[in-house]
Parts: sequence; structure tokens; C-alpha cells
Amino acid sequence: MRCSQCRIAKYCSAKCQKKAWQDHKRECKCLKSCKPRYPPDSVRLLGRVVFKLMQETPSESEKLYSFYDLESNINKLTEDKKEGLRQLALTFQHFMREEIQDASQLPPSFDIFEAFAKFCGGGFSNGNSFEVEKLLESIS
Repeated sequence: MRCSQCRIAKYCSAKCQKKAWQDHKRECKCLKSCKPRYPPDSVRLLGRVVFKLMQETPSESEKLYSFYDLESNINKLTEDKKEGLRQLALTFQHFMREEIQDASQLPPSFDIFEAFAKFCGGGFSNGNSFEVEKLLESIS
């Protein structure tokens, strides 16, 4: 079952869709605004991470381990990889423009390039689309 508004997010049932709406509604708005050129899963994942970081109350798992604790390993990236992350950062800014018009609206000390390096370039996902898809499901 797909989201009736963006037609991108998928759910196993109406119950799951309703439960996920609080987390999906901002992403949904962004997805609808970029139709038909949808961003890659890594951009959607970072969008969900940003929305979670913008919530005032951290979840139980965030109290144990924060996104900010992840290593970016920027200094170990090749120039080609860095250029790819810069392109993802630009795509992210375009994708999020409906919800975040400028960097001052991002969580404090949040760097888009570094954030992508944490899970795309830092070995977190190694570009594995299946892994990114599973992460998207787990934070919805």
C-alpha cells in the first residue's frame, strides 16, 4: 500500500501507514514538491534524520547513541567520492526546500556534506540501496 499523497512511501497496511504519518508528513510534502524527479534513497534518509533531529524530545535510542556520534571519515574520502557527496548535498537542499528554506532552520551545528559522509561515504551504508531502504523503513 502506498501513501495516497506522494505515491512513493510504501506501507504493509493502513494501520502502519497511520502510525507512520507523523514521521512521513514532512517528507511527503517534500516528495510531492519534487515530482516527478524523486531523490535517491540516501537523500530521503538524511531528510528523515534531519526531521528527527529537529524534534525537541530525543527518542530512547538517541539518548544512547546520537547521529552526531557517527564518524564521517571525510579525510579518508577520495576527491571523486567528495564530489559525489557534494552533489547529494545539493540534491538534499533542493528536496528539502518545502520544509527548510535556509541553513538556519537546520539543527544546530548540522553540516549536510558531513552528514552524507557519515552514512554514504563513511562506510555506514557503502552505497547499498537495500541497506538504505531498510534504514528508511526503520525510522518511519
